[in-house]
Amino acid sequence: MQETNKYLKLARTAREEGNTEDAKKFYDIVRTEDPENGEAKFFYPFFALYEGTNGEIAKRFQNLTNVLEPAVKLVALSAETDEEKAEVIRAMVKEYTPLTWSLNRYMNTLTVGSGQNQTRVLSSRDITAAGEAGVIGLYRLGDAIAKYFSDRPEILSLAVTPWKEGVSLQQKWYAYKYDGKKPEEYAEKIKKIEPSYEMPKKAGCISIGRK
Repeated sequence: MQETNKYLKLARTAREEGNTEDAKKFYDIVRTEDPENGEAKFFYPFFALYEGTNGEIAKRFQNLTNVLEPAVKLVALSAETDEEKAEVIRAMVKEYTPLTWSLNRYMNTLTVGSGQNQTRVLSSRDITAAGEAGVIGLYRLGDAIAKYFSDRPEILSLAVTPWKEGVSLQQKWYAYKYDGKKPEEYAEKIKKIEPSYEMPKKAGCISIGRK
């Protein structure tokens, strides 16, 4: 466990310094030595997202969204203090929340060829599916925080951030379709924690990934 803690510290330092390669390397070591480490369970696939070929990125993003709930659960069940748990969840929220939108923009720029022969690497269907998976992930992350930290207000309040982003994406960009009833459902959840919250108005027909 001492070795695991050493590599976890190295992973956190690399993450804070923006050294994604070392962060991925050290989180990989941590998850191998301690499969029950929730922080490594999230951050290894997060930092591995852009590895491999561009055509695989949608699948890797789906894999990341699938570990959100298990990772939060492992953090909650860990022997760390509440303050330490809050730091890990805060870091997960900070990194995951803007990812759906930024990844969508990135996926839209992936092309092969040039001139009239230029084509996109990913189909519109793939890009839309990734956007939908991202919204589901945002709701899933918030739900997991609310489920496992319902008795710890400081950590519970962090659920609001991904929920807000999910609602915002669905309201502003029509292609983030998912379940059309979800924005109102999650707006009510947000209001229970943040009573002053007002759900964004529904925008017109704006294409996904474009302003």
